[in-house]
Amino acid sequence: MKPQKNIIITVAPQQDQENVKDTRKTFKDLQRNATDKENLIGRSSTAKDIKVFSDSGKVEPKKKKLQMISKSTQTGQSYVTADDLISEEPSVDYWKKLAETRGQSLDDSLHEIEKLKDNVHALKEENKICKEMLEESKTLVEVLQEMLSESEGGESQDNNSSIEQETEV
Repeated sequence: MKPQKNIIITVAPQQDQENVKDTRKTFKDLQRNATDKENLIGRSSTAKDIKVFSDSGKVEPKKKKLQMISKSTQTGQSYVTADDLISEEPSVDYWKKLAETRGQSLDDSLHEIEKLKDNVHALKEENKICKEMLEESKTLVEVLQEMLSESEGGESQDNNSSIEQETEV
């Protein structure tokens, strides 16, 4: 256990304090003391021995009994009434409902736009792939046409040579 420490601040004797109380200070003295934030009045502090800190030994903390309280507020669905639509100034519920419906429609529009952007991106990719396949198929058709023309030319030459061989025999 730590030893108790008491700090005591002593102030001038009682007679000096009474003399200070009775004397008035001039305006110049007050102005000089105006920078002192603790003593804004013209008299100096007159306190007896002030105990700043004292250690009173072992103190057990007081335990508070916890009390559980449940609070609830009911926020029911607010409906727009005919008076809201007819009156000169709509009620707060009308504006809340209008803001909620506008917010919901904006959210729906945002989601729809995102889906459409994704669809456009996918269709562009598909279009790019189809164009590449078209170019490949065009080159394949050209190659096949060349092969067919060569084979027809070769077959006609083969047929001519076989006919010539038959005639010789």
